Amino acid sequence: MLRLVLASGCGRKTMNSKSIWGKRLLSLVSAAYCAMVCWFSYLALFYEVSIPNKAAFCGVFSAVSLAALIAMLYSRFQILTRLSSIVMLPAALPFILICFGKWEVILPIAVTALVIFFLSGAGETTKTIFGVIYLLLYVLGSLGYFMVMSFFASPANQSILESGTSPSQVYRYEVIQTEDSSGGNLAIHVEPNERDIDLPLISFVAVGYDRTVYLERPLQENVQAVTWTTVSRAEITQQLLAISDDLELDLNDTQKAVLGVSADDTVYLRDLSDAQLEQLGVPEDNDVLTYGDEVCFRSYIAVLEEYFAPEKRQFSLF
Repeated sequence: MLRLVLASGCGRKTMNSKSIWGKRLLSLVSAAYCAMVCWFSYLALFYEVSIPNKAAFCGVFSAVSLAALIAMLYSRFQILTRLSSIVMLPAALPFILICFGKWEVILPIAVTALVIFFLSGAGETTKTIFGVIYLLLYVLGSLGYFMVMSFFASPANQSILESGTSPSQVYRYEVIQTEDSSGGNLAIHVEPNERDIDLPLISFVAVGYDRTVYLERPLQENVQAVTWTTVSRAEITQQLLAISDDLELDLNDTQKAVLGVSADDTVYLRDLSDAQLEQLGVPEDNDVLTYGDEVCFRSYIAVLEEYFAPEKRQFSLF
């Protein structure tokens, strides 16, 4: 009998030990889901969310969120799950505000965060305190965000007349027509096409890199054709030198170091060989955008003057 009791006690200890380690392992799911919510909020600040197939994404993401919620509830007394349940609600606020209206991604995150917050193993006092703080944060944050949005909203009416990519697929462009009280304008924007984050069923399109390469004000009745061509590096060099033999390049210190010149020296295009241009990153074949008869953009110049360097990215919520 004593042996049976001892064996039974050892068996229960083994089962309890396995159960505890299983819950600790599942608590990593809560940390991973919380990290994903934080990552989504970060991406919402610098990228635009694009979901081509909303129904498919909603179904898959809801299933993933439900599975994560089940794992969280099973491990709700673990420290990782309790911390994640507290962090998740404020972490989701920037994403919810910036991507307001994209319910196929907002609802699964919001429901999961709310359920695990109220059902986690954290103490009731802790939940009450943080609940009041988060309620005020959401109410005041939402009011402030939408009031500022309405204040900075432009009365001008913008429409995209044309969009596409360059022959090399490295750049994309948009022809935007703006109608306002001052006669409106037509602008051509170019931005890099290789800095998006593409995930299954969802994409984060990089914003803040666009550069206005052509601006026409006021609006004209006839809109010219936008054409892309591919021109060799040597040919563009000849074209630029034909325009001006004293063309000065706006190079940074790193680029000048590659050429072996002092940071204070002025660099002229006429002094650079084709091999040196290649060292600076100028490709052999370059994309050239023309509006009507006017050349508006050369990737040759964009590379040399680092049009789309990360430090030149413009951040804007409005």
